[in-house]
Amino acid sequence: MKRINLLPPEERAKATRERALIYAILILVGVVVVLGLVYVKMNADVNAKQEELDRLNGEIAAVQRQAAELRPYAQLQTQRTGMAETAKAIYDAGVPFSTILQELSLVIPENVRLTSLNVTVPESMLPGEAGGEGGTGTSGASVTFQGETYEHTDVAEFMTRLGLIPQLMDIALGSSTTSSGTEGSAAYKTFQVTASLRPYLTAPPVTTLKSEEGGQ
Repeated sequence: MKRINLLPPEERAKATRERALIYAILILVGVVVVLGLVYVKMNADVNAKQEELDRLNGEIAAVQRQAAELRPYAQLQTQRTGMAETAKAIYDAGVPFSTILQELSLVIPENVRLTSLNVTVPESMLPGEAGGEGGTGTSGASVTFQGETYEHTDVAEFMTRLGLIPQLMDIALGSSTTSSGTEGSAAYKTFQVTASLRPYLTAPPVTTLKSEEGGQ
């Protein structure tokens, strides 16, 4: 059976427009709902990120406070390390007199007897600002040996053996004379031999402590 629309054409057009308007409203409502859900989701994400940012800022502030509390100890550790390095450098730059004397006792000939030994450390080998550059030569003789023996050849042998001591250099004969012996005793030779202490390869450390600004 064929359905017949008894509504006038004007009413049919009006009904069509109303249905289209309802559809448009429904679509608009759907869009608004979707946008609302998206807003809620994005707002939740933003809040979560903000909470994480606040937490990280709190941790950073705590670390900064801890670093500020530990800074004096770090400065003390740095100063302690510097003092230890300076002390080691001073020790390494020290003239090993005990070693020199021990080596001297091993190389001195049996017929040679020392009557005096004078040592002067050059300024270039002294620690502090007065010291010169490392590797520079000494100014004149810094070690003087005086002694006596029976033959000039013993003096020459003594000088040769002094060359075996690594800390000595520029060994030279100052004098070698014959002294008349007393009655019934043989004459002997008195001599003077000079040498220089071998300079350091690096300059000795500066030991002058400089105060920081503010009297600290």
